[in-house]
Amino acid sequence: MKPCSFDHIRRVTLSRWVLRGEREFRGGVSTDSRQIHEGDLFVALQGEKFNGNRFVMQAVSAGASGVLVDQALDADVLTELRRTSATVMQTDQSVRALGRLAASYRRDIRSKVIAVGGSNGKTTTKQIIHALLSQKFNGIASPKSFNNNIGVPLTLLSVEPQHDYVVLEVGTNAPGEVAALGALAAPDMTVITGVGLEHLEQLTDLNSVAVEEASLARFTADDGMLFFNKSSPELLQALRLSKIPRVTVGTVGLGADMEVTHVHQDVTGLTFTINGRSEFSMSLLGRHNAVNAALAIGVARRMGLSEDEIRMGLAAVTASPMRLEPQTVGTHWVLNDAYNANPSSTEMALRTFAELVLPLVNRRHPRKVVVLADMLELGSSAGEHHLRMGQLAAELKLDVLVAIGPLASWSAIAAEKSGLSAYHFPDIPRAVESQDQWLRTGDALLLKGSRGMHLEDLVKGLSVGKLSQTADYA
Repeated sequence: MKPCSFDHIRRVTLSRWVLRGEREFRGGVSTDSRQIHEGDLFVALQGEKFNGNRFVMQAVSAGASGVLVDQALDADVLTELRRTSATVMQTDQSVRALGRLAASYRRDIRSKVIAVGGSNGKTTTKQIIHALLSQKFNGIASPKSFNNNIGVPLTLLSVEPQHDYVVLEVGTNAPGEVAALGALAAPDMTVITGVGLEHLEQLTDLNSVAVEEASLARFTADDGMLFFNKSSPELLQALRLSKIPRVTVGTVGLGADMEVTHVHQDVTGLTFTINGRSEFSMSLLGRHNAVNAALAIGVARRMGLSEDEIRMGLAAVTASPMRLEPQTVGTHWVLNDAYNANPSSTEMALRTFAELVLPLVNRRHPRKVVVLADMLELGSSAGEHHLRMGQLAAELKLDVLVAIGPLASWSAIAAEKSGLSAYHFPDIPRAVESQDQWLRTGDALLLKGSRGMHLEDLVKGLSVGKLSQTADYA
């Protein structure tokens, strides 16, 4: 953010002075003491497993000129801080104060703010938008999945006067979270990638998910633009009262403004056509990503990019880690989609894997092995959705299903009933120990599970050879 006085920060964050130091604030805001730069403001956050107060001195020693806390500091720490000339402010709750600071700064931002919401594909769509716009403009996108009440404020606060745009990712776990972030972001353009079954412990059903995701449109500027995937009737219903100008994107038969057709997928990625005229290509896998790319193209066109600039931007897009990321590990081709999972994204991953695996593996008869870990936060319907994934794996004629976790056991049961060879393990270490039962040389693997299951540990096991390879097969 632009440098300002600590007095201004104190006022907008509703804080009080603890120590008024002499160091100047240079514009950087951080919640991680390991990433402090000279002149930064360190915001000490509190959580169930962390206490930012413990790292105040570390942050100041690294160059922070001020700190914002929501708990009283120890007397010994205060004594040390007095010797540093750092400023210390105390507020009611540091996460809320971070949001207040970002909301105040948002009113000064002249960059175009583009917010990306939706159940699936937010990170990928955000990255495609950034790749396209960077062909012509100077801007930033939220790092990784900075999509909550900490990540969105930090991204806004990282906007500099020279930036033409910022692309934000807006996520949710419970009702009202998207609206709160939307009010903070006040986007000039909003993108909703679609709705699917997610976080059902809090959002209960698809209609509730649609209402939650659609709430982002309420905070879009009156002269802004809304881009969304037209495939969901629930989202259309939730957006029916929105008066924001809109551009719809979808596949054949939906009557979308931007109709995606002639989608072709192979080892090199995707090619697709929009409205039967403009053909585009990119290296990402997954047919659904053609629609995500079309949403990004809509934003790029709105920002004035030429078709050639858009094509150059698409050529620069690469898969994000653990999001349909192809990897070669030993003799195995791995489609790593283990960053997160819900029923919609798991179905997409299974269909993509089934379509791609044969031409991607240099074997005459490669086995298609899908490793499914628990899909979390699905509430009382969890068993039903895991059963469906096991049935789908059999319908797609995969060869082996490895289920990891208590919920995934339902997938194994359904797969076996449908004639698919299936194994169930309570956790990743057990799956690793028993790999001789389910893994053969040259197998192709799909990894899919919720973030809390840490399926990437299985990839680490493969990469260091912990999963030994058994004899070849015919």
